[in-house]
Amino acid sequence: MKRIFLIFIFCLLSGTVFAQSVYQVSTIERKPFAFRQNGEWTGFSIELWEKIATALGAETQFKEHLIFADMLQSAIEGKADLAAANISVTSEREKLMDFTQPIFDSGLAILTPIGDGSSIFDALLNPQLFLLALAAIGLFVLAGGMIAFFERKHPHFDGLKKPKSLEEGMWWAISVVTNASFTIFTPLTAAGRMLSYVLILVGLFVVSAFVAQITASLTVQELRAQIDSVTDLDGRRVGTTAGSTSSRYLTQRDIKHRTYADLGQLYEELRKGKLDAIVHDAPILAYFAQNEGRGEFEVASRPFNPEKYGFALPQRSNLREEINRELLRLRESGEYGELVRKWFGSDYES
Repeated sequence: MKRIFLIFIFCLLSGTVFAQSVYQVSTIERKPFAFRQNGEWTGFSIELWEKIATALGAETQFKEHLIFADMLQSAIEGKADLAAANISVTSEREKLMDFTQPIFDSGLAILTPIGDGSSIFDALLNPQLFLLALAAIGLFVLAGGMIAFFERKHPHFDGLKKPKSLEEGMWWAISVVTNASFTIFTPLTAAGRMLSYVLILVGLFVVSAFVAQITASLTVQELRAQIDSVTDLDGRRVGTTAGSTSSRYLTQRDIKHRTYADLGQLYEELRKGKLDAIVHDAPILAYFAQNEGRGEFEVASRPFNPEKYGFALPQRSNLREEINRELLRLRESGEYGELVRKWFGSDYES
């Protein structure tokens, strides 16, 4: 009896007989890798892990984190058996935790608003341009009335009634502003000529303001439309998540960028026009552009800076070898490929 008891204790400690029945898994909302749907966790990484857990005869308790770094820290400190989401395998992270074999091949990409081809109309409807137009109309009415009064004895106004005189005066004022010359008639009075010179100078500022306002509006649209590679990000308002591989990549490239706690904030800032582009994991941006962001956003570049995702575990975790064996089995059986096609389509190669 004593021998049986010792064998039982030995097997229990060595982990060769009794497997852990419940695993604590830290995760975070990162569509399509991990997210809640109807109150249940789903996504590529979640479903892949659940296939492994089923093979190990274990159940799972998910713990949600709002900050990516906190999820990783739970694995580092051993507060979770593993972390599952879109976790890039890097040398810096490997110093603090262990990783399984890669579960997905990824990279970075750029998300931008979709140009709708109506930028010229947007520029013309700009409120500042509207105010300039009102000011210009007021200028033409005032200048037209003044020149009609100063030059009322001019042959050009001979025999014209006041409304017609005002109309001719406004037409003359428009001609002076746009042409900076006297193409209709040359004023004869000193007051009329002085008004002409003032009108030419003011007209230069009015035309310049119109051109500058339209150009500024069109330039914003053009800058966004021209972002299709990393080299186009210099001088743009770029955003990504804090503590991410994308932030580290942008820092290494000396590309100024803003960091946010979560992707939801990023998408909202881009939607409000406070950002020109988002740099983040390619499959996540692609999924967003095809779903919640359809018709508003597009992935403006091919994936760059290749990286691999894996499950993160505490260092020297006994679970690592078991997960790796199951990952190999799932690939060999074709189940892994089916899961990839389900979430990313038949054209995606991983």
